[in-house]
Amino acid sequence: MFITCITHADARNKQHAFRGLTEAGWQEVNGAANHFRALTNVDELPHIGAIVSSPKARCLETVVLLAKALSDFGLVDASEVQVDAGLKAGSIAGDELPDLAGRFAARHLLVSGHADLAKALPAHFRLGAGAAKDGWFSTRPVLFTVEYEPGQPWEEARVLYCEGLVDLRWHNLAEN
Repeated sequence: MFITCITHADARNKQHAFRGLTEAGWQEVNGAANHFRALTNVDELPHIGAIVSSPKARCLETVVLLAKALSDFGLVDASEVQVDAGLKAGSIAGDELPDLAGRFAARHLLVSGHADLAKALPAHFRLGAGAAKDGWFSTRPVLFTVEYEPGQPWEEARVLYCEGLVDLRWHNLAEN
């Protein structure tokens, strides 16, 4: 199975009661959809069969916009977003992605969360200098896909790519 994750795009500041995305955030998500297509062989990748998000508006808006853009390319079969409170900012402990993989029968899962999704990467995967601090990605959005066999140790999962948007350009966040 494949698990594609995206951290939320640029959102309104904490003073706003509804912290949805900014216009720049919408553009970031559209760029993420195009970048996803460039990074993956979409003809060989299973369509997205399930979508899961943090309950926060900025994550929900990010994943809905991304799923819409990817569905325009014929890559999404899912028709709804499941909300998972375990994906709230500060809640990630590291076992969330394999747990989600076990709960959904989809061959490709799309997950939206916060910068602490860095903690959910398999421990053998090393982020480059400055890519994360204290288990939180240093940029947003970040887009990564993991290939994982449910029931197997998470440490055997393979990270296909992990890229973040920095100064309007996508950069590989993996250690070189």
